Amino acid sequence: MHLMKEGSSNEQAQMLSREEVLKALESLIRRMDTIDAQCKDGFPLYSPGSTDQWTVSPGGSWVGGFWSGWWWLRARVTGSISDKCKAAEICARLSSKIAADSINRCLIFWYGAALGDLWFGDISARLTVKESIAAIGASYDRQINCVPLGTGMGGGVEGNQCVTIDTLASLIQLLNRGEHSVYPHISRCHAETILDTCFTKNGAFHTAAHLRAGRLRATDRAGMWSRGQAWGMLGLSRAAAQWGEPYVTYAQSACRYWRQSRHNLLAPNRLDDPSGPPDHSSSVIASLAMLVLADLVPAGYEWRLYAHQQITAVTLSTYFIGFEENHGREKYKEGKAQGIFWGCCYKTNRGHDELVESAWGSFLLMEALCVLADIIEPSDC
Repeated sequence: MHLMKEGSSNEQAQMLSREEVLKALESLIRRMDTIDAQCKDGFPLYSPGSTDQWTVSPGGSWVGGFWSGWWWLRARVTGSISDKCKAAEICARLSSKIAADSINRCLIFWYGAALGDLWFGDISARLTVKESIAAIGASYDRQINCVPLGTGMGGGVEGNQCVTIDTLASLIQLLNRGEHSVYPHISRCHAETILDTCFTKNGAFHTAAHLRAGRLRATDRAGMWSRGQAWGMLGLSRAAAQWGEPYVTYAQSACRYWRQSRHNLLAPNRLDDPSGPPDHSSSVIASLAMLVLADLVPAGYEWRLYAHQQITAVTLSTYFIGFEENHGREKYKEGKAQGIFWGCCYKTNRGHDELVESAWGSFLLMEALCVLADIIEPSDC
């Protein structure tokens, strides 16, 4: 295996073999047991760097669904009954978030509950999904034609006058599982509002819009925050899979903007802060968007190829401990360290952006690896 230097150009891009993809998956699966031993009945939020020192939440905040989803995905990979039971147990603990005033419920219940229903027909997960869809649908605001951010989970006092980009994909997928036609309708209205307020002609995304003088208006420079751009790409790809055009064209535009604006496979956290930290999790999310898009367009193999190259770059970087060549033999032999993906840029309790290991980052990386290994389809989650 030839390792890529971080920040290498696209011409030098390498590709993980299937054997290497499966090795990375094995490392992530083993990593879950170490995290679980630390968290017990709580939810892992983040661990700074590769320290293996987790901040644990009793309720999970917006991250809790990814912990449950990670176990659903593990059960899909392993076929293990015990893994499925573990996922169901964590899923049951998410029910306290159904009444939370936050659009982040879409992330929680799409990944944390809907996957259990879709993949395993879990009855409790299905009931949780049904209740969460009804609760989120009830938050739809006709005045601004969307589901607002909400005041909970950090949304603040103006949360109900704000719309954000990062839940677009999960909202579309979750509400289109609704039994009543009103919920798919709400998801379409929400997507249209995001397009009107946050999407630009060149494919760049604003990350949020706030209600000002009776209109939602974007409040940041479009395309600067890499993870926001990646979430927008994933949302448009999911919209394209759900409704076709014009979302297919919009999704291609957003993905092209990503390639044109981020010249390395490993994205920075912000384009307007080149000396700041990277955010490899944004490259993972962007890759998932491209993998979804690849199944929808004639020349889809080009998007799948680029996604494979990005996931290779992430997996072979120093921010993923899974290959002996990345970290030296002594570090690699510490079994519990294997599978740490600490390439997620996150504002921690210390009040500044740090690179951390997180349940959401590791889940999404494992999802992308499963697609590359043909264990799941891009449309599966």
